[in-house]
Amino acid sequence: MPASPPPPVLRPKKTQPVNAHKEEEPISYDINIPYMDVNQETHARTRYPEYLPTWDKIWFDPLPPFTYEDPALRVTDKSKRNLLTPGAKVTEIQPRMGTVVEGVQLNQLTDAAKDELALLVSERKVVAFPDQDLIDDGPAAQEAFMSHFGKPNYQPVSGSVRGHPGFHIIHRDGNREEISRFLEQRTTTTLWHQDVSYEIQPPGYVMLGLLEGPEVGGDTVFAATDMAYK
Repeated sequence: MPASPPPPVLRPKKTQPVNAHKEEEPISYDINIPYMDVNQETHARTRYPEYLPTWDKIWFDPLPPFTYEDPALRVTDKSKRNLLTPGAKVTEIQPRMGTVVEGVQLNQLTDAAKDELALLVSERKVVAFPDQDLIDDGPAAQEAFMSHFGKPNYQPVSGSVRGHPGFHIIHRDGNREEISRFLEQRTTTTLWHQDVSYEIQPPGYVMLGLLEGPEVGGDTVFAATDMAYK
């Protein structure tokens, strides 16, 4: 018997690309919902209006491959005495990952101490520094601090600080309408994700800062995925 012809291939119309969204509708993402500017009321009541997300249309040229020099490899003294000064208190959360360092202000670190910080993060995966003045120093100061550790990474699916596109802003206004929109797509407010693992050269170091949060809840959980291979 002759072979039957293959089924027709259905292609979207050129005027309606796959996954297209109507321009007037907000675009929803897992981490940052909704895809729209915050209102004036939010500006008025937040302690950090300069960190509120903006959604300016910005395009970036493709990032060409580059040679990355990890600052952790510059450290010769593994005791990290430039970073962990005598007044520092170090608490390990778990045997293989997670450390809390108290009594150290990141905005006062020397370049040698920043290199040692890179080594500590490489060893412990997640390092927390409570009560940091660097948050109050503003976005430009944080951007300058992180430039020591490598090139900025731009997140095209999130709001960013105006004038500082390297910031990935996770913002929840907390009003009922926002919560309702969020739960239209899921049955829980718990989210899990892995940052930009699809990139050829993903970020080597990431800084996460909590500006404002609830008194109860709002926890962030980290997992060492490399341990799955051991």
